This record gives sequence, C-alpha cells and structure tokens, in this order.
Amino acid sequence: MMKRKIYVVFLVAIVLLIGKKDTFAQLVNNGVKIFIDQNALLYVGDKSIHNDGIVLNNGEMVVEGDWVNNKTAVFALESNGKVRFIAKRAIFSGTSTTSFPRLVFSGLGIFEIKSNQDVRLSLDLDDAEVQLDNSQLHLDNSGAALLRNKGFISTTGSGQFIRNMDAGKEYVFPLGSSKLGLMRFVTLKPKDASVIGASFYDKDPSADGYSRLSKENAIVGVNDSYYHVLKNWKGSGAADVSFYTSSTEKYSALVNWTSKNNWDRVFPVSTQDNSSFFPGLSKSLVSQDAKLVNGISVPFAFAEVTNAGPLEIYNAFSPDGDGKNDRWEVKNIDAFPDNDLKIFDRSGNLIYRVSGYNSSKYWDGQNAASGTYFYVLRVKIDSKDQFFKGSITMVKN
Repeated sequence: MMKRKIYVVFLVAIVLLIGKKDTFAQLVNNGVKIFIDQNALLYVGDKSIHNDGIVLNNGEMVVEGDWVNNKTAVFALESNGKVRFIAKRAIFSGTSTTSFPRLVFSGLGIFEIKSNQDVRLSLDLDDAEVQLDNSQLHLDNSGAALLRNKGFISTTGSGQFIRNMDAGKEYVFPLGSSKLGLMRFVTLKPKDASVIGASFYDKDPSADGYSRLSKENAIVGVNDSYYHVLKNWKGSGAADVSFYTSSTEKYSALVNWTSKNNWDRVFPVSTQDNSSFFPGLSKSLVSQDAKLVNGISVPFAFAEVTNAGPLEIYNAFSPDGDGKNDRWEVKNIDAFPDNDLKIFDRSGNLIYRVSGYNSSKYWDGQNAASGTYFYVLRVKIDSKDQFFKGSITMVKN
C-alpha cells in the first residue's frame, strides 16, 4: 500500500524523500525546505501552491493539478530533476515566475499558462497543448533542450514562446491552434547568440491593428485566418527564418508588417520541400538573413502577390533637402547585394557608377543638374543576372 505522510510546515523543516514515493493530495508550501533525492518521487495528487520555502529537486516531482507560485524562487539553482504534469487540464498562475529545472507536460492535457514560466534545462511537450495566455514560456538552455511527440504551443494576447539560441544552430518553435486545428511551426537559425520569441495568432491580423488593407500594390491579399509575430530580445536579430505550412496552403508568398505601418513582401524568400521533416507541414517559406530589430515585435503573414519582380524602381526624385524623396530609391535592393549600377545623361555620358547599390548609398543627384537620366542596373536574382533599364527624372528647386 502506498505510504502517505503529512508534514507540519516549519521554516527550517527538511523533508527527505529517498528511494520511495511520497504522496500529497495537495501541496501547500509556506516555508519548508524539501529535498527530492535522485531516486525519489514526490507525487502531488492535486494542485501545488508555493508561498515560501525552497525545493532541491534532483529526482522527480509529479503534479496532477494546478501550479501556483507566489514566491520568487521555488527550486534551488542546483536542481536538475523533472517536474511532470499529468492533469487533463491545469492552470499555471501566481505572482512570481517559476524557474523549472526540467519541465514535462505528459499526455493529451491542456495546460494554461497565465503567469511567466522559465525552464532551465529541458522542456518536453509530449502530446500536450500548452496555452500561453498573455504570458511567456522561456526555454533558457540553448542546447538540444526541446522534446515533443505531437505537442504544441498556442498563444493569445501577448503570449510568447522564447528560446535562447546559439549561432548557426536551428531551433524549432512548435506553434499551432486547436481552434483552427492546424500547426504552423517556425524554425530560426540565428547568425549570433540570440534570444528570440515567437507567437502564433489564430485570427485576422486586422483585429490586432495590422490592417490587411494597408499593403503595397504588389500584394493581392493577406491571410485573414492567422499570422505569426517574432520578437528579438537579445542579439543582432539576423537569422534565417522558416515558416512551415501545408501543401494545400493557397498563399505562396511571405509578407511582414513594416515601419511604414503596412504589409510588404519579404525578400529574399525561397520555398522548400519538408515532407520528411514535420508531418502535415510539407513546405516552408524561408526568409534568408531576416533582420529583427531588438525589442520590436514583427508580424509575418502568408499572402498572395502579383507576378511583379522583387524590385520596385522609382522613376523620379527631387533632391531639394526637404527630407522627402531626396534620393533615387530602388525598393528591396538590399536583399540583392550582388548588383552594379550605371547612370548616363541624355548624351550618353556616364555620370554615376557604383557596385552594391543599397539603401545606405542611394544616388542623391548632387553631381548633376535637373533633367532626365538613364540607368542600367544589373542584379543577381536566384543565381541569374537580370538587367533593368529605364529613365529617371530629377527635379531640383
């Protein structure tokens, strides 16, 4: 028969669980020091509430109910054991963030996270749905720390799954929606050590202030069912980002919400076949060397676009120093650094030439008078040289 012990909680009390299973219908810690040996199991058949005290967990703690933490630290930093939740439905709440050594969500349960939670060593989703409701789940370990079977993370409000990442390694964000019945994972491969968060919202982005009607001309329509948000918390923000979808997805392009408060195409983007990577997610749209500005949330969505090329070349500018249209812009040229530009006057004289034309050195026309000029722009796109020719009208006051 299972042995049940009831402990009177004192500030300096120590519970030693060595080589056996101790069971509590409900655990309320108001100041006890608990040590769980590497061969021991502490089983809580209902909720676990932490108001004070500390737990050194080198074994396993199993909880069948809710988790409430009202104290800054629950687990001692030297803890390396598991905390396993096996409830069909449980809520994580409290006034303080818990830093779990190893966190496991077992079975097909639904776990609603209402307060921020950290995981130091490993996170196992198994087959569960972890709902982040205006809260963060932060996986600190940059190693191979995420395990799952069919489990996934859903987000609402400001909910976000955050990962610490090493340079050059790929990290999975298993995002999805039970309401829509679909998974839309994201993977990131940062250029340097980074901390990046990802969210997936199963609703029209217009409902959150990202109007689908505010878009560049080349965009026919933006997905009205769901969108992603990425946020760079630490690092340069440069990363290769893959957005996974199904082969039946009608949208074939990737757009993001820009600083101009509109949707615009992301460049460069490639489509990859992932039929053997994640079941049901047979393709991905990959943004190479995406730039995520520190501290800024960037929405991404799937979209339909016209067959227009990736570059938008303006045919006029007015370098009069008013801060508007002062330079000759080639939109999206930064995504194609292998390029060179020549500009000629009406007599065919070469007046300007540059390799690697980009937004930091747009032509300002200061070496020429008002008039019409002609350009020849070579750009390597998809490993092929493409040539663009046309006229530029420059007006100086």
